Order: sequence, then structure tokens, then C-alpha cells
Amino acid sequence: MTNLPKSLDPKTLAVLDGLSLRSRQIVEGLLAGSHRSPFRGVSVEFAEHREYVPGDDLRHVDWKVYGRTDKLYLKQFVDEANMHCSVVVDSSASMNYGADGTLNKYEYAQCIAIALSWLVLRNGDAAGAGLGNTKLQSWLPASTHPDQLNRLIELLQTVPSSLRSSEDFSFKSVLTETAERLSQRSVVYVISDFLMQLPPVFQGIERLRVEGHDVTLIHILDRDELDFPFDGVLQLTGLEDNQEVRVEAGVIADRYQALVSEYCEELEAKSRNLGADYELFVTDVNLQTALLAYFQRIQSRRSS
Repeated sequence: MTNLPKSLDPKTLAVLDGLSLRSRQIVEGLLAGSHRSPFRGVSVEFAEHREYVPGDDLRHVDWKVYGRTDKLYLKQFVDEANMHCSVVVDSSASMNYGADGTLNKYEYAQCIAIALSWLVLRNGDAAGAGLGNTKLQSWLPASTHPDQLNRLIELLQTVPSSLRSSEDFSFKSVLTETAERLSQRSVVYVISDFLMQLPPVFQGIERLRVEGHDVTLIHILDRDELDFPFDGVLQLTGLEDNQEVRVEAGVIADRYQALVSEYCEELEAKSRNLGADYELFVTDVNLQTALLAYFQRIQSRRSS
């Protein structure tokens, strides 16, 4: 297999494999979040049968086939046969940040993107990816090709050198270009630290939702960015604009944490108002632990 990013080792993949085998519904929950998947049961055009897996909806069992074979098979329709999922990853300069001893935000995003794609492909559906900061820099259309995972890994591993600042950073164009590239209704994961002006982000999300795509925001932050565990006088340099500012940590810590909390709450609330899902990941949390907790939250929302 193509070299995997740090922390996405064979052991982690084995755990994810076991998870996907446990129940197809878990993977569908991963893809569609709390929403009903827009790809299941929409089309009336029959495509093929597949064997029943515990947890499948018995309403889709073909009882005529069962009468002939004494085995349970489900009817699949054209839209069911190939779900499309695309993961869009922020490659702006702020994604370079990482505290000592942890993955930086881009590396963590890289791992999540590949893990999600691997589960989609493992489920027999189509996965693709895009990368960008001020524009969509790279795009790999969703596919079920046997070598698609290696293609995705290669795409994600070629980007770190382009993680650079921009004076005119707006993620809106990345999201609108993504909408233009998608040829059919898709599940779209947007992975970013979202350290940017939020109104253009919401406009991009709205564009994706208007066109019928199922959108989930994966918000990645470093623990330092949440807790601000600093003291003394600090010389801070902006990763996006290289501006420098000198501050007294103890003076600004409480206000900083309050603003970050408000920012995350605004991002989540307005995203959900637009019909998108939102999940916060922190880079000091083990990838496997974070993903399993995410799957459990999805299952809980789906059953409530």
C-alpha cells in the first residue's frame, strides 16, 4: 500500500475495517450524519441485488428471491449502487500549526480525510477529494477505482509544500468550485480550522446545500488554540498574513478563550441552520479515539 500519513497505520486501518464490517448502517451514519442519506431509496430504477446484512431495512428485502433461494437479498436502486463522497481539505498556512509532540492541523486533517475515504471505499461507494485555500488547487473526482485510495493518499501528500499564506484568503471560492465540480448529489466533508472570515464560508456552504449536497464541517483546532496555555510576554506571528504582535499572555487569556468559544459556537450554529453538520476535532486526541467517538455521536443522533 502507498505510504500512509503519520498515525494512520495498519493497526488503525484494521480497527476501522472492523468497524465498517460491524454494520453497514454505521458507515452510512458516518457518511450522512444525522440526515437521511439523499442516495438511498430515491431512484425507482432497479440496479442489482446484494446480500442482507444484519441491521439492513427489511422493507427492501426481495421476498421473491428469498422464496427461490432461501437467502435474504436486498434490492438496490441506481442511486443506491454508488454513493459519492468528496472530502475537501483546507491547505491554507494556518493549517501548519501544531504544538510540540502532536500532529499539526494539516497532518491531522490528512489522516481524517484518508480514514473517511477508506471507509467509503471499503463500503463499496465512491470517494474523492479536493484541496484549496483561495481556490480549489487539486481535485480528484469520486470513484470506486481499485487504486482510488492510493490516488487520494498521493494527492494529500503532495500538498504540504503549498501550505502558504495568502493576503486575500477566502474559502468561499473553494466551496463554490467544489459545487461546480460535483456531477451528482454527494456527501461533502469540509475539513478546516476555519480561521477565516465566516460569512463567505456560510455562503459556500449554502451553495452546496442548495444544490442538494449533504455537508459536514470537520473543524480542526490545536489544543493551544482552545486553551491558550501560555504565560509571560509573547511575540505572536500570524500564519496567514505574517503580522506580528507583542502581548502579555495573562492579560488576554480569558478574553481570548471567550472569543474562541463564541467563534466555535457561531460556526456550529449557523452551519446547522444551513442544514450542515458540524464536528470539532482537537489534534491532541488520538485519531482512532476521535473517530470512534464521532461515529457514536452519529449513531446517537440517528436513533434519537
